[in-house]
Amino acid sequence: MRRTLKSAMLLTAGLTAMAVAHPHVFVDATIIAVFDQSGFTGLRNLWTFDEMYSAAMLASADADGDGKISEKEAPQIKDAVLGPLATSNYYNYVVVGTEFLPAREIRNFKATMKNGKLTLDFTVAFSVPAKQDYTMITLAVSDPTNYIQITADMEEADVTAPDELDVDFFADNLKGLTLFRAFRSEIQGLYLRFKK
Repeated sequence: MRRTLKSAMLLTAGLTAMAVAHPHVFVDATIIAVFDQSGFTGLRNLWTFDEMYSAAMLASADADGDGKISEKEAPQIKDAVLGPLATSNYYNYVVVGTEFLPAREIRNFKATMKNGKLTLDFTVAFSVPAKQDYTMITLAVSDPTNYIQITADMEEADVTAPDELDVDFFADNLKGLTLFRAFRSEIQGLYLRFKK
């Protein structure tokens, strides 16, 4: 009985620690939903990291010591930062109906240093064809584990789309959407509908 109680106390302590996990990396993110004539093709992410993480990444990748990230050095940053996130969809979550879509690839990756902060510019590719009737999708950019605190103000999100598509969008919280129940309550989603 005593061993069971001790095990239960340890399990409770462990779960409590996980529940109040605090972030170790901070990112300010700007999101742009990207469309072409075929429909929704991806999410462009502009991530600006905190100074401490930026300094560590620069120190590990800046082979020539010039304090910048060259084209030659950028792949190391991409592998170090985004490589481990591939299994988590690069923290880009796109839902159509009740289905999370898998990311296809990363496109147009760029890494720069500005004012002591690392900024990544990359597009996570998805594919949702446009139809004659509206297709509804919900987007969120977040780390559900809260190791990386991604602040993505969806009120500042934007859309690029050709004139042939009719696209409407608005930002709102994800409250009540059970697919997102692992997300923190303050996370906003971007809701889009589009048709030909």
